Amino acid sequence: MKRIVTLLLLLSIFAGSVFAQEDDGPDIYEDDYEYLQNGPGDQFLKIELGGIFPLNFQGKLYPGFQATIGYYRFLTSWMALGGEISVSSQFSIGNKALFMVPITFGVMFQPTINKFEFPVFLTMGIADHTWANATYFPAFTIKGEVGAFYRITEAWSFGLNTYVMWSVEKSRGDYTHGWFETASLAARYHF
Repeated sequence: MKRIVTLLLLLSIFAGSVFAQEDDGPDIYEDDYEYLQNGPGDQFLKIELGGIFPLNFQGKLYPGFQATIGYYRFLTSWMALGGEISVSSQFSIGNKALFMVPITFGVMFQPTINKFEFPVFLTMGIADHTWANATYFPAFTIKGEVGAFYRITEAWSFGLNTYVMWSVEKSRGDYTHGWFETASLAARYHF
């Protein structure tokens, strides 16, 4: 009986040393998932409505209205590529209408602070200008744009946007340079 007890004692010690794990303190699990407001592959649609103001027409062109729709896709959490199309209308002191439809493509950089997002866009492309029944196409166009948005939900952000646009058209061998600025209310749908 003494041998059996000794044998069982030796087996239990051996089994305890084989199956025992070393305890080096409490278990710490590192969660490698980090929630980002925007990540690679995220996309958004932008819609904005506002006013457009001529900057270099010496009072001969009145402010008008503009609307823009755009699409962008994030390459990183702070940089996206995309494009947009705008439509604007303004009238001159002689009641002639200027309609512009710029189509631009470019890059957006967007720093964020909590739920606040501050996009900075640089886009270029072409525009169609219609002035007093004459159409000028293509007119080379560059836009620099900044905004401030608040992310209401995961899918929606709302804010203010402004851009400065330079558009140059050629007519009868001469170049006409137009400078315009906008102020808009904007909504973005993120998906």
